[in-house]
This record gives sequence, C-alpha cells and structure tokens, in this order.
Amino acid sequence: MEFRKEMETSKILIGGKVDESIVEIRYDPLTLQTSRIVKKRIPLALGDFEEEIMNSKSSCPFCNERIEELAARDPEIMNGKLWKRGECIAFSNILPYSKYSLILRIADAHYLRLSEFKSFHFFDAFKLIQDYLRKLPTQKFYISIGMNYLKSAGSSVMHPHIQLVVSENSTDFFARLDWSAFEFMELNNRDFWSALVEKEKDGERYIGRTKKTDWLSAFAPKGFLHIIGIPEEREFAEMSDEQLSGFSEGIVKILKFYEIKGFNAFNFTFFCGDKLGNHFRTNFHIVARTPFSKYYWNDVFFSKLFHDESISFFTPEEYANELKSLW
Repeated sequence: MEFRKEMETSKILIGGKVDESIVEIRYDPLTLQTSRIVKKRIPLALGDFEEEIMNSKSSCPFCNERIEELAARDPEIMNGKLWKRGECIAFSNILPYSKYSLILRIADAHYLRLSEFKSFHFFDAFKLIQDYLRKLPTQKFYISIGMNYLKSAGSSVMHPHIQLVVSENSTDFFARLDWSAFEFMELNNRDFWSALVEKEKDGERYIGRTKKTDWLSAFAPKGFLHIIGIPEEREFAEMSDEQLSGFSEGIVKILKFYEIKGFNAFNFTFFCGDKLGNHFRTNFHIVARTPFSKYYWNDVFFSKLFHDESISFFTPEEYANELKSLW
C-alpha cells in the first residue's frame, strides 16, 4: 500500500510581491485516482437563509402534514405501505435511480443544524434499510446508501433524508473500487480496508473509534474534510445493532466538527460489501460541501465533472488532528 503524492509550486505577482502556493497531487492508495490539495483557501461565507427554510417548509413533501398523502409507495417489497421507525419514514423515490430506489425521511424537523442531528436519526434509517435489503431477491446487487444535505450538496428537498440505491449494475466508481479491491486481495490475501486501518492506526490521519468502527481522514480526499469510516462487520444487511450504532455515533461527531469549521452542508455514501465477496468490505465516506446560503457557490466544477479529479483546500493530516482532539 503506497501513499504517493507529488508537489507543484505556483508563483503569482500580487500587490507588488511574489506569492507562492503549494499544490499537492495525491494518489488514492487503492484506485490511484488523483486529488489536488490547494493550500490557499477560499473564505467561507455562512450566510442567513431563514427565508429559504420557511418557503421550502410550506410545500415540503417530506413534512408530517403531507408525507402520508404525497409519498410514493413500493408495490412489491413494501406492499404499498410506508415503513416507519421513530421519526424515520421509508418510501419509494418518485425519481428512481435504479430497480430498487428508496427515500428515508430521517427527522420530523424540516431543517436541522449539523449539531442538531442525533445518532437515532441515522440508526433508525439504517435499521429500515436492513429490513428492506433482507426482502430483496438473492441475486447479486450493488448497494449504495447516500445523503445530500442542502442545495449546495445537490439536494432538491431541504428536509433531511437518505437515499438507498440497489442496482444490478454498479456505478462507475463502485466498479473501480470492486476491481481494485479484488486485485488487492489477490496480491495481499486480505481486504484493502482492514489493511488500511492497520496501516493508519498509529498515524497522523487516524482519528479514532466508535463501536466496531474506525475513522480516518482520506489520504486523497474527494471533497472538503473527507473522512472514511471502516467497520468490523463486512456486509451492511447483516450488521449488528452495535455496528450500526458505531456508524451513527461517528456521523454525529463528524457533523458537529463540520459546523465548528463553518460548514452546514454535506454528502455521505456507503459502498456496501453485501454479496460482493471477501475482497470487499462496506466502507463509508463523508465530505463537507460549500456552506449553503442565499448566494452559495458550487464546489464541483470542470475538474470533477470532466477530469474526475477532486479539489480540496484542507490537508487531511491537519483536519484529522483537529477532529481527533474533539473525538
């Protein structure tokens, strides 16, 4: 396992002085996909958007007063019913991304600050996802669980919700992970993620642990403050309550850290290891997105869209150390 990086120095003349900037090009230790860490940061603007909260709440399809009437139902696996657990409600995605595509509304509140999310918001959703996965046919599926929170993270609905995508066909990056992990297993006789934890355990990117889960910053980040969660238990559908609690508690800690750092929006995803083979372990990724406000900007531009290369202004070793102190 190699942690490879290259350095470039840029010089600009500004205000009569020469200013140097360091750019790091890092290679993901599994896929070799590159990321760029720009050491000069853009100031974050966390503005007010109370009007947006109120306007979106007045017609939100996920709020309690409308969800029973407006939610699409799954006629096969869920027998046309809404599934509920605590504040979480599961229903079909009206714009499905795969053969099996669910929405899980995870909180009664239309809007939550990142520090207001609780572990039960995620735990209850994960339990409903398990219930759903166990009712699917026994064939091989690629299972992804994801969350977009606020418009700057790509969400069309402000109300906190998670998406489940179960498909017979992998996404492009899921396939890249699968192939690369298989090659790693063939060469090393163990899965990449357990080896990564062992390699990073005493290093500067290791953050800490929750129940059955290790947390570390990504060497080659795919976004701002990219953090990875690696479980002891490999397949999501069969994970114990303790393992799901470990994920839920870790997510809550990270969201509080994001708020401290001036963010209010995020994306996360699970690449689930169910039925893929011993080479693949479920792995979780979360990144902060540019703060949502009345005049927010999008941090995904041509470098990601066309070159599939992420840009970050935060050094993984530095933010791992900051989060470790709060863990």
